[in-house]
Amino acid sequence: MEKLGLIAGSGPLPLISAREAKRETSVVAVALSGYTSPELENLVDKICWVKLGELERAIKFFLSEGVKRAVMIGKIPQSVLLSRTGFTKEADSLLARLISKQTESVLRAVAKELGERGIELVDGRKYFSTGLAAKGTLTQRQPTNEELKDIEFGKILVKEIGRLDIGQAVVVKRGIVLAVEAIEGTDEAIKRGAALGGEGVIVVKMSKPQQDMRFDIPVIGKETLQLLKEVKAAVLAIEAERTVILDKEESLKIAEEAGICVVAL
Repeated sequence: MEKLGLIAGSGPLPLISAREAKRETSVVAVALSGYTSPELENLVDKICWVKLGELERAIKFFLSEGVKRAVMIGKIPQSVLLSRTGFTKEADSLLARLISKQTESVLRAVAKELGERGIELVDGRKYFSTGLAAKGTLTQRQPTNEELKDIEFGKILVKEIGRLDIGQAVVVKRGIVLAVEAIEGTDEAIKRGAALGGEGVIVVKMSKPQQDMRFDIPVIGKETLQLLKEVKAAVLAIEAERTVILDKEESLKIAEEAGICVVAL
């Protein structure tokens, strides 16, 4: 049986993917110390814990296990690329060769390095397909005409900042930009935008135009919906088939209770 390699970041998505992948194949994982949930050890056939930046060790582990295909799933805070705490010389060397140190550029370089060593990084969406957002309004409340204008405005903006590899989310209200996601992440951008715009902000989170769906896929979950409830946001617009909703039923229940419209474009 062909083994699937799993490069696991933080959050529940690597756990979900491991369970799903195990239904059809053997799974060996590279887990990031301090980021990946220890629970993953119970869900895969074999695991190798590495520090962030220990790419060579990860590759040697996969090669020793005969891995030819791998998926990269889970969150890696972009802030670690700024601090580079604990990075090896090889990781620093890899980054030094890149003009842009943004997440997309770095992960593409990692994928290239894996490919050159005989390990193909593949799209892992099939292992969490039930969490992908289907097109349409996902809540009872439909967006108003005014909100639809802001959604379209936000969509144009988020695709542009995505093209520049800056972030995946914007916060807008009445045709005004309140916050653009960068290194701080979506939730912090929402807090900043809501602090400036007050109640009724519109949050648009989408993939980048050049998004490589093998990694850094847009994800939302209960924590984000709970935050939107707390700041009394009006709408969350996401991208159909390219955004994962974790704990979908519970997340949408929070939105329903708060009167938040969730729409997948």
